[in-house]
Amino acid sequence: MTNDLETNEQVKKALAEVTRSEASRKAFAEVIVEWIKPNHLTTDLISLFLDTRRLMPGDMLIKKLRKPHVKVRRFVPGTVHLADEIEVTDRINYVLEGHIVKVMCNLWELEHGEIGTVQEIRQEMTGKLVDFYAGKVFDLLTTVWTAANTPSNYAEVSTSVTKTALDAAIDEINYRAGGVQAIVGVKNSLLPITDFAGYSTYDSHKQMSDPILTETLRTGWIGQYRGVTNIIGLEQIWDNPEDNATMIPEDKILVIGKNAGEFITYGEPMWKEYTLMEPTPPYFVLEAYQQWGLVVDKAEGIYVIHIV
Repeated sequence: MTNDLETNEQVKKALAEVTRSEASRKAFAEVIVEWIKPNHLTTDLISLFLDTRRLMPGDMLIKKLRKPHVKVRRFVPGTVHLADEIEVTDRINYVLEGHIVKVMCNLWELEHGEIGTVQEIRQEMTGKLVDFYAGKVFDLLTTVWTAANTPSNYAEVSTSVTKTALDAAIDEINYRAGGVQAIVGVKNSLLPITDFAGYSTYDSHKQMSDPILTETLRTGWIGQYRGVTNIIGLEQIWDNPEDNATMIPEDKILVIGKNAGEFITYGEPMWKEYTLMEPTPPYFVLEAYQQWGLVVDKAEGIYVIHIV
């Protein structure tokens, strides 16, 4: 216990030395700025189930789609054949949203090392950014189809996902989009896949292959099913642990096809740092904000399974 107290005091003194002057605080802020950039973390995660791009100010916020209208006709020597005109049939405009991350701390706490370690702040802030973007995109995609607007890309199941419902979703996306990019949902919602994936029935008994059995025993679940090797089990996250408000819907599973949509970030994060002098003692404040957008190019390439 004594050693732990001595270590904590040494850490506080070290942090206090680093952040005592204005120049040191700016250097400390640069460290914070370096790790709260959301670009790579966000696009790396979302790119597992959607196309992603990073646009810069000045880039066009219009996405043009050229749908195929090309026919094959019989060739007749000596004649002028009909031709199909190539044209842009759809123009989609990105409507940008902006979100901000803002941190502040009492200068006394900063100078005395009371704010904790840089690594702790890094984990909290980068985690919140990744949680927000992934949760927001997933939530928006689950609203593409409902029971009211489609008979073929939406299904309701009771209690948990079933083999029949998931097989139907995969078959529909294979038919509409030429292949499944990913199956996405909160991990607990996807766990039932383990109960019906990777086994065959012989003499009324379920038998798993050795690789599937090994994976199940090692990880607790199966990360592939019917040719889909990208099953993304999202960990549930909470906006505020005190009120237990979840950020990712637990009652939806998405089966997403290839080229179903695109997620963009618009420009690098913008930074603002300052010392707020009005309160006593003053507060050091750091803000980062960025714009982003989402377009669904092919709604038929998304299948929603609703657990009721």
